[in-house]
Amino acid sequence: MSMVCLKNQVIGFLVILFFFSLQLQDGFCGTPSKPGENLPEIILDAPASKKDGLYLGIGDRTRFSIKDVDAQLIVLEILGVYCPLCHKQRPHINRLFHRINKNADLSRKVKFLGITAGGTPMEVDYYMKQSKVPYPILPDEKFLIHKKLGQPRTPYNMVVTKDGQVLYAHLGIIKDMDKFFAALKKMSAKAPPVNK
Repeated sequence: MSMVCLKNQVIGFLVILFFFSLQLQDGFCGTPSKPGENLPEIILDAPASKKDGLYLGIGDRTRFSIKDVDAQLIVLEILGVYCPLCHKQRPHINRLFHRINKNADLSRKVKFLGITAGGTPMEVDYYMKQSKVPYPILPDEKFLIHKKLGQPRTPYNMVVTKDGQVLYAHLGIIKDMDKFFAALKKMSAKAPPVNK
């Protein structure tokens, strides 16, 4: 067997080994929470903006959890500041937020919160300004929250109750925002009232 042939076989074997190692690694990343499951306990740093803290109803807390948010339902968005699908979905999510905010009943029951997988505070601040995000998005620079949530690909949108039960989960762009709005209305009608 010639040296060139042996070298090609070794390279081919290494390429195959590399491919399978990526598949195995992806399989062990964990799986994000699905409807019917509960979120793991996550502790978040309060938003830098007092306005965002007021919106969430967390008072003067410097750290908070989902159960501290003053809402029956939380639309929890896991995104990446450099994720093209997140940028594509952004105007639609912003419009959904404004649509809910115009509805007196829904605006009391539903709050939005974003978490950026790997986003630094500066990147998140720039993203929020450029994309005109009307609700709090928090940095998760070291992927700590992202790992606790099962390392979902982005965008990953969930609707969770105050006690952390996942009612809805969707990977990728939500294509029908009218349908999602109707589902939020239905979920909010069934969600237990907030006791703060």
